[in-house]
Amino acid sequence: YVDEFEDINAILKAVEHRHKRRTVFVSGAAHDYSPWSQGEAERFVYELSREISKEKFRVISGFGLGIGSAVISGVLEQTIMNGGRLDSEQLVLRPFPQTQSGNRPLPDLWREYRRTMLDHAGIAIFLFGNKLVNGEVVESNGMREEFDIAIEKGVFVIPIGITGSITRKLWEEVLQAFNVATHPRGNDILPLLQALGDEETDLNEAKKITLQLLKII
Repeated sequence: YVDEFEDINAILKAVEHRHKRRTVFVSGAAHDYSPWSQGEAERFVYELSREISKEKFRVISGFGLGIGSAVISGVLEQTIMNGGRLDSEQLVLRPFPQTQSGNRPLPDLWREYRRTMLDHAGIAIFLFGNKLVNGEVVESNGMREEFDIAIEKGVFVIPIGITGSITRKLWEEVLQAFNVATHPRGNDILPLLQALGDEETDLNEAKKITLQLLKII
């Protein structure tokens, strides 16, 4: 029983919040995989995506440069090995439009596209984050925008700091802002987040830590 009509809205919001936590948005882009080799990085993304799918999370990806293919391979292999058929319950792919056909500028279109993708997610994982512009490797401004939108929408963000580039900065920001009192299991979450940027953490360990965080969250 509810005491006030407004309580129903609160209950539905809580149900929506829990439902979204089963969907993980993977944000990543890489022209340069430093401090790791391309092979190590692609294997990590593939294995992480496969394990996320194995734990019955749905994956959303914008098919980021150097990352998207490994995400698809991981989810696809896990689905086929499990005797299933790949559909939107396992993987949602949202490749970004690359040419402007209508009246809206591409940056505006991309921003709304990102907001729409993150509307469906409860957790967002960030990986690497760089691109090539005029022959120079620069940080991915698109990933920064996705991070800011995720924070705005109350999505739980997991930047894997050891992957470097802009994700390292996002990891530092998350640690600085994290308040254990605002999360039911904040004392369990904080050391795991810290380990994702620790120089002693390798990619295999980062994969295990990320999966631990997903289960806790």
